[in-house]
Amino acid sequence: MSWAIRAMVSLTALLMFLAGWLPLLTLGRHHIGVWAPMTGGLLLLAGCVFYPRLRRTVNDLSQRKGLRRMLLALYTMGALLLLLFLVVSGMMFYHAARPAPSQATVVVLGASVKGGAPSAMLADRLDAALRYLEANPNSVCIVSGGQGSDEPESEAAVMQRYLTAKGIAAERIYQEDRSMNTFENIAFSREIIEAEGLSPTVVIATQEFHQYRGQFFAHKAGLSEVGPLTCRSPWHLLPSYWIREFAAICRMWLLGY
Repeated sequence: MSWAIRAMVSLTALLMFLAGWLPLLTLGRHHIGVWAPMTGGLLLLAGCVFYPRLRRTVNDLSQRKGLRRMLLALYTMGALLLLLFLVVSGMMFYHAARPAPSQATVVVLGASVKGGAPSAMLADRLDAALRYLEANPNSVCIVSGGQGSDEPESEAAVMQRYLTAKGIAAERIYQEDRSMNTFENIAFSREIIEAEGLSPTVVIATQEFHQYRGQFFAHKAGLSEVGPLTCRSPWHLLPSYWIREFAAICRMWLLGY
């Protein structure tokens, strides 16, 4: 490997490490989207630093038939994982970029609240809902989020207060304050739509990385027309949350939630 290629790979490793470290530094978040790029970046950097020794070791192992098959299996698994990541990412991009239907019921997916105020990511979702509600005066909104163990009140209560302070009439906002995850956000919001006779055409207010899973659960709950109300993630958080969401989508496909 030439010094130029090693330098490029080392730079890639550093960027991977930063992609995980920045959310850890700024938000104190611990999840697979933090640890996977940090660990991968460190391993890749170590591979560049110790490349000559690593190359000799791999060559020695490849001379043994059983170990050669094991290396081939590892390479194949890595290539398939990368292919799966690219396919899922394409689906995430597509569902985030689709046009949103007008005069729909807005469902705002919950996120953390701090000190009785929405976090930055939740405020972005609420601002997207606010713009839609102002542009579609016949639409109503469901704010969906229960109370976490570290939250003084439900996310739904905080979200409703935020929207009413911005000028949205309280009668246009329905609280769903039981859910603890995305699957429950959608399922319990569906119950409100049925009970209150709201429009079954839905737009989901959340970040781009979250749109595919939210729409998947909405279709699974029986909502036939679903569109995105997409807001953008901060650049320094997007890579880690994208990786975390990739893992969540794989779990959803395997386990159904």
